[in-house]
Amino acid sequence: MVDSLLYDGFIPLPEYMRFSDLDIVDELARPENEALRSSFHSRSFAAGSSIFTPGADEDLVFVVKSGRVRIYLAYEDKEFTVAILERGDIYASHTRAYAQAMTHAEILVTGTGEFRKRMAALPGFSSTMVRVLGVLLKNAFSIIDGLVFQDSSQRLASLLMHEADESLAKTGEAVARLNLTVEELAKMLGATRQTVSTLLNDMIRTGILEKQGRGIYKVLQMDRLREIANR
Repeated sequence: MVDSLLYDGFIPLPEYMRFSDLDIVDELARPENEALRSSFHSRSFAAGSSIFTPGADEDLVFVVKSGRVRIYLAYEDKEFTVAILERGDIYASHTRAYAQAMTHAEILVTGTGEFRKRMAALPGFSSTMVRVLGVLLKNAFSIIDGLVFQDSSQRLASLLMHEADESLAKTGEAVARLNLTVEELAKMLGATRQTVSTLLNDMIRTGILEKQGRGIYKVLQMDRLREIANR
């Protein structure tokens, strides 16, 4: 079990572990939230650059305006991705996690104290944030479940299955469009690049998947993929 905790990581969450379907950028654009919106200012980061590190002096709340930001924990030479943030996701700098730009990213930042003060005057926006925090708590338990109960193959199958189900409902085709390199996917699963590459190749060889492009896989045998995820 100890090896599983150290090397296998956590269960992937729906839509690249997004915290919420709510777009905080859109919420800030509402006329009634103008005072809160005015407290934010923009910062840009190149792909691969560090945005925040644990113990940073700044105590900020930030919202992703564009691009993708990886939130991860690091222990010795191991990294565990907690979330991949996209447009409209919100997070804070004062945690034990690192924030890194996966692509060129623009974020909106404001001081935590200022954010709290502005929030107090906006009951409507406060209720939105309560919903976001509820999703955060739910996802935290999903991460714990994965740490304890699932191995790398199960986590990979869970992610592929979720993305294929979403695609099937929207387009009628079971295609998992991960849009991640194998290395990025490995960091997301808390596994090595070699492990993830081997798992994907095995699924392709046995006819479960068909690779259609970088990070794009058509699921040919959903039942077998579901068996792997739920075993």
